[in-house]
Amino acid sequence: MSAAQALSLVMLVLVLVAAIWRRMNIGVLALGAALPVLALSGLDAKTMYTTFPGDIFALIVGVSLLFAHLERSGALGWFVELVYGAVGDRHAVLPWAGFVLGAALSTVGAFSTAVIAFLVPLVAHVTARYRNSFYLCELAVVIGANNAGLSPLNPTGAVVRAAAAKFGATYPGWGLWAVSVVVTVLVVLCLQLLHAYRRSRGHGFDLTPAPAVEPESTAVQRPTPIYAGAAGAALATFALLVVIVKTDVGVTAIALAAILQIAFHPQERSLLARIPWPSILLLCGLLTYLGLMQKIGTIDAIAGVLHHLGTGALLILVLAYLTALLCNIESSTLGVLGLMTPIVFSTFTTPAQMFWVLCAVCVPAALMVMNPIHVAGTLIIGHSAVDEQERLFRRLLGLAASLALVVPGLLSVIPIALA
Repeated sequence: MSAAQALSLVMLVLVLVAAIWRRMNIGVLALGAALPVLALSGLDAKTMYTTFPGDIFALIVGVSLLFAHLERSGALGWFVELVYGAVGDRHAVLPWAGFVLGAALSTVGAFSTAVIAFLVPLVAHVTARYRNSFYLCELAVVIGANNAGLSPLNPTGAVVRAAAAKFGATYPGWGLWAVSVVVTVLVVLCLQLLHAYRRSRGHGFDLTPAPAVEPESTAVQRPTPIYAGAAGAALATFALLVVIVKTDVGVTAIALAAILQIAFHPQERSLLARIPWPSILLLCGLLTYLGLMQKIGTIDAIAGVLHHLGTGALLILVLAYLTALLCNIESSTLGVLGLMTPIVFSTFTTPAQMFWVLCAVCVPAALMVMNPIHVAGTLIIGHSAVDEQERLFRRLLGLAASLALVVPGLLSVIPIALA
């Protein structure tokens, strides 16, 4: 390993430490760390900029704008109320209504964090009278939304796909999404059964939602039915064009969002505010730095070292558990997957084994979303009664730790058997 390669690796470790210690944006730190690496390697900065993930930038901006139109037009709120109205008082079905809503929106491309930020307060409002279902309903929403983000149409899925493209690897994108959905269905079902068992023994964990406050996303001027219908039609058109015609996800979403903006002219500033700029900076900065590491050969050098360790059980378990650990201490699933998936694609070459290692790395990572240091966990706590928040914090932390211990090991069984 050359001096420049070693420096790039050291700087990456320092970036992760600083991001966790100081709660700073990894993208800012990563771009700053590129300066000494460029100086030592002699690489032109223009070469590094060719690795900037423009397609992912357009994807996040586009789907965020399209989702903002759905929100502002009232189409999304109407749909949520319709679903929960259909469920009614059937307590056993309530968590699955939120799960399906969150998973469906993330699957068609909505940024998972935006879905969670929209649905958590709505679910708290809708389920206010179901004290024994509130906890499960919120968990089902955030787990479904985050894990369905591994869809090829979603920014999280796009990060994995971009990492694969850099190494000339291919994997079934919808297959990864399907495994993630199946695992999350089993997780939510286990949580529901455990909750029912504990209640039957008199140890149920019930929460009271905080007093209802109208979500900021719905506190806008009353939309017209025409705008809501057009936004819903735009979402359906987006899915058809991307899945069937195979148009670019980001450009398609931006084009449809622009048409809605021209036709109905909602306040542009409020729409642009729905774009997750910190996440974009984090992701684009980190991926650009990882692209620099690839240009100077650091990723290949790491892959060479890992090849000496083989592709057996130890390496698979290390990758799976390390990713879950990082997702528990770093709040960005996108950032952690952007860091770990290149190692998977550069190390494992057998298609079947590579796919299942990818599942063992990505699926548990997305499950850590309820950790109270994450946006989702914080939102759940913030929408529960004040006197119950400390107990809920410990509960969510314990749940995230338990899933981090169990799920990576279970999902690693298949690639270990294929090794």
